[in-house]
Amino acid sequence: MNSYKQSFYVGLVRVIANALMLCAVFIGMYVSIHGPLPAEAGFCAGFFGLTVPAWTGAVLLTRFIKKRFPAEEETLVDLPGRGPVLVRWRVLGLSLAPLRPR
Repeated sequence: MNSYKQSFYVGLVRVIANALMLCAVFIGMYVSIHGPLPAEAGFCAGFFGLTVPAWTGAVLLTRFIKKRFPAEEETLVDLPGRGPVLVRWRVLGLSLAPLRPR
């Protein structure tokens, strides 16, 4: 169940970040026309001034969501020196090695 929530929330965060990036293009064009800077500098200031914080927030929020809703094969493990780390694992079938007789 958590993997569905995780993929839904991560997808929602990415859609919102892309919508903000689309808005940043139009705001950058507006700033390039009406701002005191040259057109290229005004566009870059408007576009990157909104896009970089939006995607930084999206990446941090995605990390939080993945820790909050780990998928079926993921577990939050506390490693010494690194702190809590999200790891993926899978259970293999029976070993093909012969069993030792007692």
